[in-house]
Amino acid sequence: MLLTIGLEIHIKLKSANKMFCQCKNEQNFDALLPNTNICPVCTGQPGALPTLSEEVLQQALLLGKALNCKINEFSQFDRKSYFYPDLPMGYQITQLYHPTNTQGSVSFFLDNYTNEKTIHIQDAHMENDTAKMIHDWGQALIDFNRAGTPLVEIVTMPDFKTTEEVVEFLKELQRIVRFNNISDADMEKGQMRVDVNISLRKSEKDPFGTRAEIKNINSFGMIKRAIEHEQARQEALYEKWETFAQQTRGRDDAKGESYLMRSKEDALDYRYFPEPDMPQLRLSDETLQRLNDQVMSIPHNIIKRFKEEYGFNKEYINALISDKAVLDYFISVVSHCEKWNDEAILWKLVAKRIAWPIAAWMKENFKTINELPFNQTPLTEFFRAAQAGNLIENQLKIIMDEMLKTGKNPQDIIKEKWFDAPAVDNNELEGMAKQILEDNASIVEQYKWGKVTVIWFFIGQLMKKSAGKVNPKIAQEIFEKLLK
Repeated sequence: MLLTIGLEIHIKLKSANKMFCQCKNEQNFDALLPNTNICPVCTGQPGALPTLSEEVLQQALLLGKALNCKINEFSQFDRKSYFYPDLPMGYQITQLYHPTNTQGSVSFFLDNYTNEKTIHIQDAHMENDTAKMIHDWGQALIDFNRAGTPLVEIVTMPDFKTTEEVVEFLKELQRIVRFNNISDADMEKGQMRVDVNISLRKSEKDPFGTRAEIKNINSFGMIKRAIEHEQARQEALYEKWETFAQQTRGRDDAKGESYLMRSKEDALDYRYFPEPDMPQLRLSDETLQRLNDQVMSIPHNIIKRFKEEYGFNKEYINALISDKAVLDYFISVVSHCEKWNDEAILWKLVAKRIAWPIAAWMKENFKTINELPFNQTPLTEFFRAAQAGNLIENQLKIIMDEMLKTGKNPQDIIKEKWFDAPAVDNNELEGMAKQILEDNASIVEQYKWGKVTVIWFFIGQLMKKSAGKVNPKIAQEIFEKLLK
């Protein structure tokens, strides 16, 4: 049977204040004392009226633009009424009937950046978050710090066919909001929450099957497991010729199972109606022009450029797009290097150093790209030295390793290692190689008896003897010739 998936994603906006009041929009609730960022508006006190934050609106519009949405000049807020302890007003302010952002699309890569897919967006509407319920020691506690914080809920069309498509789309969405400073989208902190709608049908021609919604999944791995489990659960029901009602389910990832929360028959009646305390939202020509002039950083377009113009492999792309700070650092370094005859060579050279030695150093030392032991000036000097063509790859590796270890200037390392000494010609290298073979007769015998891997010992000795000035491939050719 064919799998069909749609998503509802809540993105917490990275604004200074909450959506309808001046309380601080905290991003890390675990580090904050409960019920400190609160006021009469976000705690639902009688007579307190909401006022839409201009910064929240601007960020929601930026997200709409990044998702290629139609930005509606006129939109409105609606009141979603339900009663639960974490909802202080007894209703949520959202946008059901006339959202600001509608009819969008997001393109992303699959299969290690070899294939592309586009997912259509129904809408990306603004709404305020609820408070947080804490169940501990037989008590139900409420922290209102989260109440009224701004969200954008992104509702996709049911365009997904596989779990890979879902995960890669969500990674692209996470990069979009991070690259444009819209949200940190940290799933562990609840800044990006995902509901997954799953159904099965026999073929593309058949109508959509009965849908089950899995609520509030907070990791990519959990999303994958939830979809696979729900697919297997529905397939087992259909194999028995059983049916089920449209339903909402929770997920217990530790037990590897889901559980029924409510079915369509007992679903909540939210009694939506236009929010009486909020006027219709009309975007001014100035706001629309400012949005139109805003340059967005779209990861899909960046990846496409890396692939098509510079021929980057998946390792380079992964290293550069995993963190916006790394991408910005890469672009800054490239822009400060002198003009090369072949720009693609420069981009590859810089990407290679960031993807391998620099990324490894950051991981080993638990540091960020902005905490390197040197600033961009010596790194630019390093690439200029590489551009000059007087250093071989092995020497460049040694210089970079020494820079990461000590923070020294590359020119100082070049002098210390004698890399600026005159090059060694082939005749001199061959003489060194002969002497190495004479000094290691027993290892030569091992080679002649079939242990050919010992040639790398000889290559290492020649590299050392020549102060790293020999290309390992040339060294190998010399030794293979002498050992015949």
